Order: sequence, then structure tokens, then C-alpha cells
Amino acid sequence: MKKKIIKVSSQLSKQEFTLTVDEKLNQLKGKILAPKKLAEANKALQKLGNKHS
Repeated sequence: MKKKIIKVSSQLSKQEFTLTVDEKLNQLKGKILAPKKLAEANKALQKLGNKHS
């Protein structure tokens, strides 16, 4: 597992932060899975709500 370490300095809080980025997560860029699943779940819930009304 390859990880990239990025150091960021905040001028507002005068602190330095270290971010660790997993390269596997970068492969998911452009793949929009969560909004599709959320839309599917909302449609299913609407169907269930309409049946009980």
C-alpha cells in the first residue's frame, strides 16, 4: 500500500498538519458511487411511502 504524506502549514492557527493520502483512494476519483446509491435508496423509500399512504 503506497501512501503519500503531505505537510500543510496553517497561517491562521500557526500549526503544521500532516495529511496521509492513500493512493488506492485516488483510483476512485471520477467514480461517483455514493450519489447513485443515495438516489436509488431515495426512490425505494418513496415507493415504500406511497404504498402505505
